Amino acid sequence: MAGTSGTDWQVVSDVLCAAGEAPFWSAREERLYWIDPPLKRAWRLHVPSGRTEHWGFASPITGLTPCRSGGFLLLLADGVYHAHSWLDIPTLLAVLPSVGAEALWRAGTCDPWGRLWLVAQTRDATHRAAHSSTLYCLRARSSNPPPLEPIRHQVGDGLGLCWAPDGRSVTWCNPRRGEVVQAALSQPGRWPPELSAPMPLTRFAMPPDASSAPPSPNAAPFEGLPRSGTLDQTGHHWVTLIASGRVRRLDGNGRTVLDLHVPALYPTGVCLGGEDGCTLFVTSMRSGRGAAELERYPQSGAVFARRVDTPGQPAPLYWD
Repeated sequence: MAGTSGTDWQVVSDVLCAAGEAPFWSAREERLYWIDPPLKRAWRLHVPSGRTEHWGFASPITGLTPCRSGGFLLLLADGVYHAHSWLDIPTLLAVLPSVGAEALWRAGTCDPWGRLWLVAQTRDATHRAAHSSTLYCLRARSSNPPPLEPIRHQVGDGLGLCWAPDGRSVTWCNPRRGEVVQAALSQPGRWPPELSAPMPLTRFAMPPDASSAPPSPNAAPFEGLPRSGTLDQTGHHWVTLIASGRVRRLDGNGRTVLDLHVPALYPTGVCLGGEDGCTLFVTSMRSGRGAAELERYPQSGAVFARRVDTPGQPAPLYWD
């Protein structure tokens, strides 16, 4: 296992987000896109010129997905919206079903059949802790509105969904259990999809609980919790690890083949892009981080980039 320090990274945008999330690369535009839900903004960076632009909303945006037509799907508080272009006025495409007053919806990514996958996290109104999550799928726009169906319950946090190129499996992160999990899709392309029970691809040791007994001397060290992921063209899985400031590259069996330290303790999103697909982009979190942590990691909230050896997959598109 190889590792490098944070000095190998460059800050590619001077924007400091509360919580940068869900980055994707547009090869056609040579732009990086990402969202900042707490500040209700979507961002994009034109890498050749260094120009950064934002798009503000009245409610938090928890998903931004590129469309085959060149527009975007936006996940807002009450539904999935469609915009024909950047800064276009979004129109409602699909209403989100009522799953609880404290529900939090997050957009995942699209599968090879142009369908968008969403996660609904039902939250406890008292403790505000996600306790139940359901994976939904929004069909490609063959009808208006396209159907939005629940596919599998109890999927954990369901963060950082990414599909294998053949669409036969999907991988996601479950920080609450310290797992990267994988599920198979039976009869690919069929509607509605049938997804198998998720199985752990790899597990990370959970942080020690101050209220419990001291950990065993033989216990695995805490290395961070998986938060987001992306696949490269060899099928290796890049995963951000929050609370430890790392990005790891895992092979198809979940074994670590590369360990990179990021200059932010909470790297939240990851994608591959750039001119040849070999630039690793990582978004990060600033909101809620203490003064001591920000003194140590003053660039928390920035977008970082560094070169890697293997290009990524093209950003999957919604078929609108």
